[in-house]
Amino acid sequence: MASTFPPDPDEIDAPDEASAPEATVDPLEIGTTVPWDGSSPATAALAALLGTVAPEGTLRLVIQRLALHEHGERRGTHHVADAITDVGGNLVVIPLRERVLAEPDLAERLTAAMDRLQADVDAELHLPGGAGADSLEVVLDADGERRVALGLGIEVTPQEADAFPPHPAVHDGAHHIAYDAPALDELRDRLRPPEPGLLPRLWARLRER
Repeated sequence: MASTFPPDPDEIDAPDEASAPEATVDPLEIGTTVPWDGSSPATAALAALLGTVAPEGTLRLVIQRLALHEHGERRGTHHVADAITDVGGNLVVIPLRERVLAEPDLAERLTAAMDRLQADVDAELHLPGGAGADSLEVVLDADGERRVALGLGIEVTPQEADAFPPHPAVHDGAHHIAYDAPALDELRDRLRPPEPGLLPRLWARLRER
């Protein structure tokens, strides 16, 4: 089953600087991960760009930027770029970061799209002191559904992000399979081509003789 993600990122228009999401985030949600109800043209660009390195059978693409902290100070960013694929009826995680980094132009365009999305989200966060999201997660399904979630007030150390298993705030492909397997199974079954009818099967058998 081939991926249905847009194959050509040049077909995606550049983000419209005039567009502005309308959603806000409740400050009471600090310390949790919440869905973002706004919209940004950057999500379409992310689907197109990451779709160029997604393997056949991809059901879901997952992208995450997670701010790392240690002793109360910012210590870099943990990046996730995974594909969840259907391999013989099984859900399998395929890491995509190495594929992306192997193509500098693609890596630069993905970074720009994530920067735009981060800016759109942060612009709508009405939090004390103008704090932004500690986690920005984009979920792109092969049926065209796109979701953005953000984590507020989450503190993860570099060691916790790289541990096995990683900190629960790391939402990589394995996390999605562990916590969202029923939805992924349903997506796989819904996208699976229908079985051929009786007459096509009989005709195929006759042609094999």
